[in-house]
Amino acid sequence: MTAGGMIDFDHLEKYVAGDDMLRDEILEIFSEQVSLLLDQFDVFQTDDAWKDTAHTLKGAARGVGAWGLGKTCEEAEALIGNAPGKQEARATLLVSLRMLASNAIDEAKRFRLAAAI
Repeated sequence: MTAGGMIDFDHLEKYVAGDDMLRDEILEIFSEQVSLLLDQFDVFQTDDAWKDTAHTLKGAARGVGAWGLGKTCEEAEALIGNAPGKQEARATLLVSLRMLASNAIDEAKRFRLAAAI
């Protein structure tokens, strides 16, 4: 992982074993999936839908080593039930999720472009 990086590329390398095309494909799929999942998030989702979206995003994040994003998704998974201020907490967490996801997608894109040179 680069200093301050969003994605642990050493972790990802364990799965692609030097296959740059596979790595790039995984990063592209990750970016597309994260964008789609963020579009699904809504503070007023049912608990099941909210938890499923957070869980799926967590898996995508951890798959490429986006540990910060994965941890925030884990926090999001817990925002279900009758917790007071649930929608407000979800809204606050969504701001963090969107920022982390955007940064991870940008980093994946920069990495793919730099590797292509």
